[in-house]
This record gives sequence, C-alpha cells and structure tokens, in this order.
Amino acid sequence: MAGVGAGATALAAVLLWLDWLPLGVAGQWVWLRRGVALAVGLGAAVAVGAVLVAAVIVFRSLGAGRIPSRSTAALLLLAILCAGTVALLGVAAEDSQFGVTGPLAVMSDVSMGYYTQALSLSGVSDAFSYYRARAANPDLPDRVRTHPPGPIVFFYLLHRSLGGMPRLLERAEAALATKYGITAEGLRRNAARLSRMPVSRRDAVIAVPVTFIVTVLPALIVLPAYGLGAVLFDRRTGLILALLAVSLPSLLHFAPSIDGIGAFLALGFVWLWLVALRRGQVWLYVLAALGASVMLLWSFGFAILLVVALVVAVPVWGQAYPDELSRHLRGVVWAIVTLGVVHEALYLWSGYNLLGALPTSLAVHRQILAAAGRSYWAWLPMNLYDFLLFMGPALAVSSAVAVASGLAGRRWPALPQGLVVGVLIMLAVLLISGSTRAEVGRIWLFLMPLVAVPAAAYLAALSRGRLLVLGTGLVVLQVLFGVALHATLVPVSPF
Repeated sequence: MAGVGAGATALAAVLLWLDWLPLGVAGQWVWLRRGVALAVGLGAAVAVGAVLVAAVIVFRSLGAGRIPSRSTAALLLLAILCAGTVALLGVAAEDSQFGVTGPLAVMSDVSMGYYTQALSLSGVSDAFSYYRARAANPDLPDRVRTHPPGPIVFFYLLHRSLGGMPRLLERAEAALATKYGITAEGLRRNAARLSRMPVSRRDAVIAVPVTFIVTVLPALIVLPAYGLGAVLFDRRTGLILALLAVSLPSLLHFAPSIDGIGAFLALGFVWLWLVALRRGQVWLYVLAALGASVMLLWSFGFAILLVVALVVAVPVWGQAYPDELSRHLRGVVWAIVTLGVVHEALYLWSGYNLLGALPTSLAVHRQILAAAGRSYWAWLPMNLYDFLLFMGPALAVSSAVAVASGLAGRRWPALPQGLVVGVLIMLAVLLISGSTRAEVGRIWLFLMPLVAVPAAAYLAALSRGRLLVLGTGLVVLQVLFGVALHATLVPVSPF
C-alpha cells in the first residue's frame, strides 16, 4: 500500500510539473495553470511541519489497539484542528499576493458572487425571498443562481459582524498598504471590474478579514470526520480519519472557497445521522434533521447524502429488535416532522420553498451546462479522475487497498457495509447523472472523508510502529501533493 501510494503521488507530481497531467477537457474546461509556478518556501514548510508534528503526536499516542480516553482524544483532536488551521494558512501564504487576490476572489462574480450579493440585502429574509428572481436572472453569477441562499446569508452575517470592528478594519487597510502595496480604494476599483454589484471602499476592506476567515474555517472538517470514525469504529479510528481529512489536497489547495465549509456541514449531518442510528433516541433524529436542513440551505447537491443515510439505515433497522425498531421509527417520524416544520417556517417567514427551489435550481443548472457545451461522455471518466486526483493519489490507493483487503477476507476490520454501499451508490449516481461536469476536485470535497473511511480503518488495525511510519508517511505525502497542486495551479481565480 505504502509503496504504491507513494509511487502514484510521485508520478502525479512529476507529470504535473512537466505539464503532462490531464487537467480537464480541452476546448471545454481545464484547471488553470499559474504563469510561473510558485517557489515553495516557508509557508509550505510550516504547513508540512504542522501536520507532521500533529501526526507524530497522534500516532505515538495510539499504541497497538489502544483506544484513547475521551479527554485524551479531545486534546489530540484539538492538536489536529490547530495543525489544519496552520496548514491552510501556510499553503495560502505561498502566494505572496494572497492578501489581494483572495479578497478579489471573494468579491468576484467569476469565482463566487455570494459576498457582493449579500451587500444588497436589507436583512436575512431577503436572501430567501428573492431566490427565484436570482435563479431566473441570467446576469447574475452561475453559482448564485444555482445555490440555495445559505452562502449569501453566511457572507451577509459575516459582513455585518466584521463591519462593527473598526480596529480590525483599520489594521486590514494598513496591511493592504504596507504589505501588498495597494490602497483600499485600489482594491475597490479592481473589485468593481469583477462584479456587477456595487462595492464600496468599506466593503472592499471588510473582504480582507472575510477572506482569511473563509480560508481557515474549512479546518473544522476534522470535527465531523473524527465523529464519523468514532461512531463507525472507535475514537482511535476517528482521530486517524480526522488527520486524513485535514491533509486532503483539495482542502489545502482551494482557498478562499465555500466548499470546505459546506463539507463540514454535510459531514456533520452524516455524523449526527449515524449517532441517531446507533442510539435510537428521538432527540438525536431531530438533531440530525436540523443538520440536514442547514446542509440543504448550503447546497442542493448535498441532497444526495439523504440516499446514503437511507442505505446506511436499512441494515440497522432490519437487525433491530421490535422495541428498538419502534424507537427508530418514532425518530424517523419526528425527523420528517422537523424537516417539514423548518421549511414551512421558512416559507411563512420569507416565501422560500425548498421543494420549489430545488427543481428551479436543477433547471437553471441544466441550462448552464448546455450553454457551456460540456460533453457528458467526456466528463464521465474525467470527473472520477479529477475527484481521485484532488483527493490525493496516496489516499485513493490506500482506500482502494483497504476495500480490496476486506473483500478478500483478510484480517482487517470489517467495514460498515451500509456506508460503503451508500457511498458507492452516491458516487455512481453523481457520475452517471452528469449533474456536474468539471471542478469536482473542489465541489466533491464533502465526499472525500467518506471515501477515506476504509483507509482510516486499515491504518487503525496496524501496530504502533507500522502506524507511526505508514500513517505519518501517508499524511505527509498528502500535504506535499497539496502544496505541489497549489504551487502549479491557480486555486480560485477571480478573473
């Protein structure tokens, strides 16, 4: 496993450097290469060092078969979260102009568009009330037209909160002038060329701290990743999965981006659902339904996770005793009621109707794909390749080996069949439907920790010495490949 994973990573890195690695479909869409590759420097070293230190600490704490206590696991998880935050900032800092290009990406219609849309709101309800008008407006950014109001609400609340911190904004404006050699007015003028919405000087300054917040928040993905591993196996596996999640090349490369935040919300729902299935308590089903509501307000694409939830639940319910099954059924009923209440409340408050918004979004999305001229058959294999590439060759190989070992009946931990089948069905549906053609290395980030579960279980079964060597090597390879991607490719272009 280790040799194949390392070889695949090295081969992909060399091909990337030589510009021989496929990065899309010619004439339709490709990942942009930098004009001049970034010189790998201190930021990358800090990123690799932070994750390396966290990996050594975690793996040394996990003796052969040892399950850490809750307090120990909490401290180790905090170390992983801190390492992830440092790594995200370190990789972003490799671009010496990130303090300018990052805010421009936040304000640009090409890369996002949510922030500038948020500037036009008079209140949170506007984001929901005007959804249909935004979806039908061809002059708005494609992502704004096809996404639920969640990201716009997020940027609206962030803008309002940071706008009340004058000292922070003074420091941000000073940093623009001293470190990046651009005034706040200069940043505003550049942003005005990239957005159809008016941007004030103050809005441009607020976009600077917004950029750094959006850059580091994806580190929170370690929390639901740990929860998934812990509820499926134990705290040992949870910590390993958290390390694998925070070292994903896709997570480290794409900044600033809302996809890491979305992955946190989506995986949070999956974790809450698994906990509800494990304990069978009504209040946990209600909590999972609330998580699903938030998730669906962030991205309609996350609805596919409801299929996974059902596939995972069927064997659990099928093996339950009659009294346990009745508790589960009550929980499901209350979960459905909770979803209905949440969205009925949204409708009464703002007129937003999820059942109406979803087909509207899908129709607009189909129009955009048709106008872009992206071939279904060309992107069918390319999407899978792109997903595995940005997941990281080493981790993709590790998960494949773990699944193959389980199928061959070798002495590795029994994988949760419901989850494995559910993830495979979800991936197959996403690929065959052709709903996304291009950029899945960024968009499907929420799937990557789920695909990494077998690799985490595989590593958790190793002895302490082998875990330390193989686990640390895998995590470091992942970060190094993320650095290579970031040095070669443009992560989020505002232009």
